[in-house]
Amino acid sequence: TRAEVADYLDKHDHYCILTHRRPDGDTVGSAAGLCHALRSIGKDANILYNPEITPKYEPLFEGLTVKEPGEGNIIVAVDVAEDHMLPKAHGYLRNSVDLRIDHHGGNREFTPKSLVDPQSASCAEIIWDILGELDIQMDEKMAEAIYVATSTDTGCFRFSNTTPLAHRIAADAIEAGLDFLPHNRTFFEAKSKVRFMIERKMFDDMIFSENGEVCCSWLDRAW
Repeated sequence: TRAEVADYLDKHDHYCILTHRRPDGDTVGSAAGLCHALRSIGKDANILYNPEITPKYEPLFEGLTVKEPGEGNIIVAVDVAEDHMLPKAHGYLRNSVDLRIDHHGGNREFTPKSLVDPQSASCAEIIWDILGELDIQMDEKMAEAIYVATSTDTGCFRFSNTTPLAHRIAADAIEAGLDFLPHNRTFFEAKSKVRFMIERKMFDDMIFSENGEVCCSWLDRAW
């Protein structure tokens, strides 16, 4: 349960947090949120640097990463459904993860302890609940991380997996001082030139049928 995991985290002092390969907003934000939270209550907590992280998400890791787990660290994986989802660079840790926190159903157990809730829209929702169990007062850094994680996994609260908690997290994050507008622009509005060009080509080549109710488009590989 969330309470049991919170108690487990409270009883130990040294942590290294893992994220999954091709990291998205949920794994990065959940890791950063948990790391900030553990540090806020006096724990030694770090995130194992993920070499696959993209520039868009890297600011969330600022000041939080290490190159190797410390000796005796409790290793926690967040949003990692199965051990093969760890980055190739972290494969040597597959049998060393102590605790897994995740929201993907039907995954394979690979850790001695785990908290998996498929009803949660994101791993960040579970992290949020754990912070509540630990009675941690959220600051702006935690709010930023959890907001990015929650919003990206729900498509800025548009996907069908969006829960009431997702909206409550957003509200609490804003109350904690988060300026959400720059994040919404970065993750949901800004596009690279390459993506823009691809989308333009698709729109230009759209063919409509069935009285305009069906459309299809494809990219010419020679383009």
